[in-house]
Amino acid sequence: MTRLLPLLLIATPAAFAQTAPSAYIPTSLQAEPDLPRTPGGHPDFQAVTWATNFFPVFEATPMAATLIVSEAEAKTFVDTMVKGILSNPALAIDPEGEIIIGDTDGLPLVRGERRSRLVVLPANGKVPLTPEAKTIANTSSDEMDDYEQRPSGERCLVLSGAPPHFVTVSYNRLQFIQTPDHVVIHGENGDEARIIPFAASHGPINTASWYGDSIARWEGDTLVVETIRQRQSEAVRGLFQKFLVNADAKVIERFTRLSKSELLYQFTVEDPKVYTAPWLAEYSFFASDTGMFPSPCHEHNYSLPNILLGQRMADLRGVKKD
Repeated sequence: MTRLLPLLLIATPAAFAQTAPSAYIPTSLQAEPDLPRTPGGHPDFQAVTWATNFFPVFEATPMAATLIVSEAEAKTFVDTMVKGILSNPALAIDPEGEIIIGDTDGLPLVRGERRSRLVVLPANGKVPLTPEAKTIANTSSDEMDDYEQRPSGERCLVLSGAPPHFVTVSYNRLQFIQTPDHVVIHGENGDEARIIPFAASHGPINTASWYGDSIARWEGDTLVVETIRQRQSEAVRGLFQKFLVNADAKVIERFTRLSKSELLYQFTVEDPKVYTAPWLAEYSFFASDTGMFPSPCHEHNYSLPNILLGQRMADLRGVKKD
């Protein structure tokens, strides 16, 4: 199965939508009637594999200033971006010769609306990093001396939703297990499971978890997961569109089952040290007609050994780092 990677800033095509961004109108959480419920009366997310397969655009781009675009605009957007990616063979072809962008369902779909990006607040679709924080986020690390210096995703340690939130990949599948005391969110990528207690407050400091310290609660029919104490080593997130989630930041995820086939996912990041205001992103998962698939990340992990090999060859040749 081919996967789409968020290589979004490779192409810089001419804009087709130049209107000013409109104010964000909160997505309705009103669900269709008679949805399944647990014995405790809460919405039941179980017995469904929730999937995404969209072309990932994190922030607003020059191609689309408006959040909601027509089907024709969405197709033009994706076709243009894919063409730009394919124009760079080094990025579009993997070592086995497969095109990594694959097939997607197009731009994200939320309540039948095509979305040009995931970030919905602020209204301009841009993460409100301070200038200093933006410099930190976009300062790449060139440390290649040891595998422990490489990012966790590159090492196949955490892939689908750890650290929270589900934004670094456009293809994902989730399954839920709900009990009165805990909720388990099982992600296909990496075969990872977040075991989250229902609690009013966070417990003792836990520095060992890749997932941070998460607690859950219900707000009406919305499952809310609040996470703090994430690893500082994982603070820089995203690929070409970088942002920060520091160890003392708070990530609030919200899962709302809108229908038998749609699960709205929203997350807010609060970190006054690096953002001028909290920001919100959202998209929807949809019920899949298939279950989970194996996640053989290590079997296809060419990047890590190649990076280390490249640095060893540079060492042998006496090439110095910049």
